[in-house]
Amino acid sequence: MLFSKVVMIMNISDYALIGEEIKNLNVPGMSVSKVQGYGDYVNEFNSFGLCDSLKVEIYTDSIQADIIAAKLSRLANDMTEGGGVIAVEPVAALMNVNKLVSQ
Repeated sequence: MLFSKVVMIMNISDYALIGEEIKNLNVPGMSVSKVQGYGDYVNEFNSFGLCDSLKVEIYTDSIQADIIAAKLSRLANDMTEGGGVIAVEPVAALMNVNKLVSQ
């Protein structure tokens, strides 16, 4: 099976638009991180132009990754001006690592 990582960087206030939709897509898991950067929008009040954003990362099979990216792209029409970016990256290997408990 081939795996991909879907990455979306977006305005923090727009997370409410995608949170429920991600649940409805049966995403197996995701990570959400607060990040700083700039793109279409530059924060003129920050000396480096950085603004606070969210980075959503989802690891899944490649077919579902394309479906998720397409859905997120459609939702972007309702997002704050400047939107964000979506990337789908191939993953060479994906391993689920669990701590083994010895008895």
